[in-house]
Amino acid sequence: MYPIIELGPLNLGSGALLLVIAVFVGHARFERVARQRGGESLEHRASRCAPFALAGAAIGARLWYGLFNWDMYSQSPGLFLALRLGDLAWPGALIGGALAGYAYLRLRRMDDAAAPLADAASLALPMAQAIASLGLLLSGEALGTPADLPWAMPLFGVLRHPVALYYLLAALATWGALTWVARLSPQPGTLAAVYLVLQGSALLLLEALRVDSLVAAGGVRTAQVVGLAMIVIALWWKRTQTASVL
Repeated sequence: MYPIIELGPLNLGSGALLLVIAVFVGHARFERVARQRGGESLEHRASRCAPFALAGAAIGARLWYGLFNWDMYSQSPGLFLALRLGDLAWPGALIGGALAGYAYLRLRRMDDAAAPLADAASLALPMAQAIASLGLLLSGEALGTPADLPWAMPLFGVLRHPVALYYLLAALATWGALTWVARLSPQPGTLAAVYLVLQGSALLLLEALRVDSLVAAGGVRTAQVVGLAMIVIALWWKRTQTASVL
């Protein structure tokens, strides 16, 4: 594992550095995909919506992590505002970003752009997730359960499932699947629904292999609950769209 990357006189955490890179790559790709799919008009809307979505993602990621690590955060509430890039949770980022982005579009009366922008985000997010997952792998985060498999990786003296690597591969597979679906010119919102199903399935399957997954009362893994909710929302959304067409 390489928790620290040395860049001349600077020593940066690999996870934090790659997370920042992932945000910039995701942002740039979001606007680029929006332009490819909807021209300058959709790109302009994407560029205006993105800062609000990113702010919502940051707030959601920190709140989610803090609430499920309440013993520590309740003792030091200032941690909610601290620059701790390791104290972020992906489910909270996705929920916060989606809600903030949609709220902005509603306030600006741009509801018609919601589905096209959600599709553009779905094509942009997997690459960002792959980069962030590489950061988790290098820093030894997303600690997997012990495993006796040819591809198990040693961590803290134990061979474990390389969960971060699984997430990286899942992100690349999601990108490949979405790229293929996009070529079929589906109706707006379809790519977002496919993304939710694939991402939700990844959370359901892979969080079970982590020993550091956030757990709610009763031992329920919160990310798995979110994953199941994402699949249900995607199926409901597509059913609603199909019904409206008919």
